[in-house]
Amino acid sequence: MSRPVEVDGEITEVRWQNPHMRFTMKTVVDGVETLLDVEAIPATRLARVGLSPEILRIGATVSAFGFPSRRNADEIYATNLLLADGREVLLDTPNPHWTNNTIGTGVDVTPGERGSDSSLGLFRVWSTDAQGYSHRPDSLLTEQARAERERWDPFSPDNPFPGCTPKGMPTIMGQPNPIELVDRGDEILIRIEEYDTVRVISMQESPEQLAEPTLLGHSFGRWDGDTLVVTTSGIDWRNFGQDGLMQSEAMEVVERFRVNEDGSRLEYEQTLTDPWLFTEPFTRTRSWVWVPGDQVRPYECVAG
Repeated sequence: MSRPVEVDGEITEVRWQNPHMRFTMKTVVDGVETLLDVEAIPATRLARVGLSPEILRIGATVSAFGFPSRRNADEIYATNLLLADGREVLLDTPNPHWTNNTIGTGVDVTPGERGSDSSLGLFRVWSTDAQGYSHRPDSLLTEQARAERERWDPFSPDNPFPGCTPKGMPTIMGQPNPIELVDRGDEILIRIEEYDTVRVISMQESPEQLAEPTLLGHSFGRWDGDTLVVTTSGIDWRNFGQDGLMQSEAMEVVERFRVNEDGSRLEYEQTLTDPWLFTEPFTRTRSWVWVPGDQVRPYECVAG
């Protein structure tokens, strides 16, 4: 990312898909005609700001600004795109590169007016406010966790983050797309846009003996006043983050979901206990906002 590039070329193929939209452009590099693969943000994120595949017309000449891939010499990740008609698409940055005649937003925020309605409670669609977790756990890492992170090779075939591999707990709760909470009486569903994930929270008493571990673990909820408290264990997912931090089978996650006083924001707290990863329990927070009309869109991930 310290060596951004600008490339001009003719669009020859468009793949409007998740996890990332891609298109191919015919360009010239060092005097040689070549096909360059351009990767950008998810198709669902583009659709959410009103953009459709029609903006990328086969045969059109465009300019892409972004970062060259460390995996493949014929790929870049684009943050800005200049169309043939002079408009600039803000893909993964709110900052224009060529012109102020822009479309898109470049951030993970659902456009539209935010609403507030305390009568709706917890069970509705909640949209990202583009704010991530409150802080990082670096000061609480164990020595073995630090050592494992130093050995991490992001180019290893064991890295589950590129492509369409579903993500487990607690990683999936950091995804930047809308979520929906659905009340089904004895259980609560958390529908997560990324990877079409559905978490099932049992509102029955937790059994003494859990079933076999799963990607999302086994979640049991209870009410503490108007706060939904969810405890999850039995998690068969080892990648805590994309930087090489790993978690153990002992990971336990306690979540607290609470709607603020005016019903405009879903406050979220996540306390993580894993003696292999942390020297003490680690708590982080984030939130979602209510944008009337937003929805959890089908993700339908396509690898490659």
